[in-house]
Amino acid sequence: MSAKSVMEDWLLAALWGAEQWGRGPWVMRNDTFEAWERRHGLHRRLADMQRRELVRREKRAGRMVCALTEQGMLAALGGKDVTARWNRRWDGQWRQLLFDLPQHQRRARIRLWRWLRQKGFGYLQQSVWVCPDPVDELSEALRDFRDDVESLIIMEARCGAGYSDDAIVRGAWDFEEINRRQEAYLSTATLSDAERKHFAASPAELGAWLRRERIAWQHALSLDPLLPRALWPKRYRGETAWQTRSELYREIAVCFR
Repeated sequence: MSAKSVMEDWLLAALWGAEQWGRGPWVMRNDTFEAWERRHGLHRRLADMQRRELVRREKRAGRMVCALTEQGMLAALGGKDVTARWNRRWDGQWRQLLFDLPQHQRRARIRLWRWLRQKGFGYLQQSVWVCPDPVDELSEALRDFRDDVESLIIMEARCGAGYSDDAIVRGAWDFEEINRRQEAYLSTATLSDAERKHFAASPAELGAWLRRERIAWQHALSLDPLLPRALWPKRYRGETAWQTRSELYREIAVCFR
């Protein structure tokens, strides 16, 4: 793990936490932004992040401030805006991908499985995958199969009488494992008072811990389809984990203002 990546994780956490805390998009006390940079030795790291369009600098009320760009915000969130995903509207339609690729196309089938998992599809059977969202991207990617409906087809449907959306969710995704990963993240993200004081005095060690925290968060999300709220199964732990992470980053921001 490089010192650069450790410091970048710390900066992303501090900047994101500052915005969420509602104290403005800058991380400084009563001194200038330049003095804050010098105090923490961050000039080169912030300049590099600005070149990569993760942060922006601008003057507000005659003072220089630093804020996350949209790209930087996504990086701070771990690559996925979970609240936007959870709060999206669901139209009640399931998109079904049904396929039966010939044996000689085994590699293509494996690539398709991997792509579907990456995109958050759930599978009811190995050749029947479902998703609650429109699949325009998938339809375009599979346009060569549009006339070969015996090999692959995409359909939209609602549950028939006697069947439930909850049963589809439980059958298509392993929420027991998803919840176990969220619980593992909660164990990682819970800091004692002594740990908070230690990290407040050592930004470098905080950055190293944040790298571990980020890995744990990404592991927790790796199987989670981030379904719309209307489809959440009972006892889903995702929102609890997210709230814990949000509060953690707010505390980090307060330590370094």
